[in-house]
Amino acid sequence: MNKISYYYIMSFPTTTDAMQAEKYMKEHFHITIMPTPREISSGCGLAIRFMEPHENAILDFVQTAPLNGTLYKMYTHKVNGLHPIEKLL
Repeated sequence: MNKISYYYIMSFPTTTDAMQAEKYMKEHFHITIMPTPREISSGCGLAIRFMEPHENAILDFVQTAPLNGTLYKMYTHKVNGLHPIEKLL
């Protein structure tokens, strides 16, 4: 079985944005609320992690959903003590 070396998270400028996004997104994806990783600066301390790595489905959803957040791909391995991140949207 291949171990996934990355996951997708969405950060938000406010806690209200995060809570509204959670309510909306849990109808479409298996997600969890988590603290915003230190590698990402955000106005809010909450982020949403997508539990399955379906990049095309996540990208399509985020581009059309009424969400106020930023989507990242975060790698599980550390480089110089930090997880590499890639801003997607």
